[in-house]
Amino acid sequence: MGRSNLAYKSQSVTAEEYLKLERNSKRKHEFFDGEIVAMAGASLKHNIISSNLQGELFSQLKGSPCRPFASDLRVKAKRNYFYPDIVVSCQDRKFEDDSDDTLLNPRIIIEILSKSTKLTDRNLKFDSYLSIETLTDYILVEQNSMRVEHYQRNKDVWNVVVLSNPSDKLFLNSINCELNLAEIYNEVKLSK
Repeated sequence: MGRSNLAYKSQSVTAEEYLKLERNSKRKHEFFDGEIVAMAGASLKHNIISSNLQGELFSQLKGSPCRPFASDLRVKAKRNYFYPDIVVSCQDRKFEDDSDDTLLNPRIIIEILSKSTKLTDRNLKFDSYLSIETLTDYILVEQNSMRVEHYQRNKDVWNVVVLSNPSDKLFLNSINCELNLAEIYNEVKLSK
């Protein structure tokens, strides 16, 4: 999902104030460094890629202790709150409180990039996500070209693999899944 340029509230708010406002809001907002930012809508390409990823992950994870969730599950990273496009969590899910809407221990986070979110997803969000001890994989998926950046944690070091061919496979060892780029981009009209 993209970020709107309009903040929900102009003055700085606390995380507690954000959660109270967000839980009563009809629209989704992210929270970073005291600022509430409205989420923009997603493109058709974004939705197709998200559906493809969600379907593949759900199919491969059936019967396992892990499960993919779409963009309605909020994740807390440092003191920030984000709505990743897809998040995979496994057994013993931990939530911030009894509302079960703010996940603390994701295993995998996937963001589908757009022109308006590219820098935020690569920098601000990734920097925040690094603080999550359970996170093993951070995946950035371009929506206008076939390109997937797979950041994988190996102890305290993050390694990156860039995939760009339909025959390339995205190996998610932490959840024992293998995704083909051709399937991720199935029915997506890519820019030339």
